[in-house]
Amino acid sequence: INIQGLDKCWKDFLVGWQDEGISYEEMSTRCANMGHTISSRAISRLLSLPLEITKEPYTPRATTIPPVIYHEVKQYIIDLYDEDDEVQMSEILLGVERKFGLRVSEYPIDRIRKEAGLGALNTRYGHSVREANRLPRVNWCKLKQEERATFRHHVFTDESMVQLDPNSRIVWVHSTARHRRIKSAFKHPQKVMIWGGISWKGVTPLTIFNGTCRVDGPEYCKVLRDGYIDWEKETYHGKAKLVQDNARCHTARLTREYLEREEIEVAYIRHIHCQMERVIEEEGGPVKD
Repeated sequence: INIQGLDKCWKDFLVGWQDEGISYEEMSTRCANMGHTISSRAISRLLSLPLEITKEPYTPRATTIPPVIYHEVKQYIIDLYDEDDEVQMSEILLGVERKFGLRVSEYPIDRIRKEAGLGALNTRYGHSVREANRLPRVNWCKLKQEERATFRHHVFTDESMVQLDPNSRIVWVHSTARHRRIKSAFKHPQKVMIWGGISWKGVTPLTIFNGTCRVDGPEYCKVLRDGYIDWEKETYHGKAKLVQDNARCHTARLTREYLEREEIEVAYIRHIHCQMERVIEEEGGPVKD
């Protein structure tokens, strides 16, 4: 066998060996002796390929936009990003082709983004506030501003479910509209629950619950005993006010008795259920989210 031309047309040798009835294992051994490593399974796949592979004719896309419609295309692309700052490049190319009958590459789209001042930023996620809760929260904040409340002796505490989120999508926004990178992220299934507090003089120690732990009155009292009382005495010398919401573990009878026994002053953040009921009574209809 002439192995001089193996580097140029080694597949031809495989075809010839197949016609001779040689097994794939023997073909693999012969190729190894010639300095080429290939498995019998790979040889089987190569020999099963069609002799001729037909490809679609190449139709290059235009790299420029005609000057006559350039401004219209530019405005159309800017409007797409203003409407949805996460729009994909494929959607833009398809939209330009449908609207203007023009097939372009990604280069002019990228140039238009630079001209319009659009930059790529990593998306940041924040807590999603329901529509019905936004106005009451804003009004409460304005009231506290008018009262010149400083909350110097308040310790805001809460517990929350936390999980890792691998999402890091890119958004295209104007340099003057960086706030659009902030997206609402709703809570996902539980991974771990963490309790903690913040105040004017610093943060409380964090308490991490067991994944199977159910936070009830006794468990919450343990959290206050281990993570709050000693810290508060050392930081505020018994003059701080514990701020918490109306969760069941916070308002349980056992918890209230424990707070009174330890002489912990408490301020509750009221839920807006009573406000929503008042709106329903006055307007005579459901509160739309």
